[in-house]
Amino acid sequence: MKNKMVVLVAVLTLSLCLTACDNSTIDSSSSSEIPISSADSSSSISSEPSSLTPSYDVTSSEVNNSEQLPKDNFPESFTGYLGETLHGADASEQSGRTYYFDGFTYLRWATPVFDNTLKTPDLINWDTYDMPEYDDIRAQKNPEWFLAKPGDVLENGLVVKSASCGFEKVGFPDGTEGVIQSVSEVTFENTLTLSGVLYCEPEDDLYVTNGDLFFFADSTANSNIPVINQGSTSDTYSLEKNVFPNAAFVYDGMYFRVGNFDSVSVDLSGIIKRGEICEVRVTLDNIKLSHDDRVVTGAFADIVSIEKIND
Repeated sequence: MKNKMVVLVAVLTLSLCLTACDNSTIDSSSSSEIPISSADSSSSISSEPSSLTPSYDVTSSEVNNSEQLPKDNFPESFTGYLGETLHGADASEQSGRTYYFDGFTYLRWATPVFDNTLKTPDLINWDTYDMPEYDDIRAQKNPEWFLAKPGDVLENGLVVKSASCGFEKVGFPDGTEGVIQSVSEVTFENTLTLSGVLYCEPEDDLYVTNGDLFFFADSTANSNIPVINQGSTSDTYSLEKNVFPNAAFVYDGMYFRVGNFDSVSVDLSGIIKRGEICEVRVTLDNIKLSHDDRVVTGAFADIVSIEKIND
């Protein structure tokens, strides 16, 4: 967003992940059991299952195993985030050094953190674009993940329609090795009503088009907002910072791309204009969350209904 978003979450995440990938090399040796590890080899995902959702064992019978893939550069088995054992031979597809698995991915609930300069004018130092009071939250480790599989009904009423993820075996600069999850995607059935901030882009720019709509969910006003595992940075909370010329805010998770002003099915007159930011309550459908360490991805949804909740 040309000079409109000084900090673009997806681009920042991409640059961090590319750095991690550049510093990592694939080790062609195979071990019998390798735990998932992040690019920060000093941290690891907790293997304790979340109390919110029961853990599952992902076995070969539950994964599309239409093609046996070579295992010369991927471990025969490794431990997932919840302590389950995954098998390299059960991957449904291989692309480069990434092995893809169908039928599951990892989610967590957003932490109740949301603030913006519409409510807190002194939230940001405009000289440095810094929000130091949130650094401690960003650095927190080991979010509680739970496994999501097609057919699962989440506490917020969403039903998992499809789920998949991809893993890479990497060697880290300190000589250690591990498997990182670099790709993740989930789609949902049913609708979800959330409060938050809506922004309408007024210009064409990199990755955006004039009229594109971006929704940032307020996790202090809404419970049970799903957040997808974000690859090599997944062992920390993904609290993000976004800055516009006239407003800034922090939130947990991904922002939603919810269509374009000129083509959405709902009437936005009296709600928002191009270049504006406002607080709204929206009902979303066709929700999709995705992440790939190497490309700009995010959350996508269609607006079913919308209500402006303040001026």
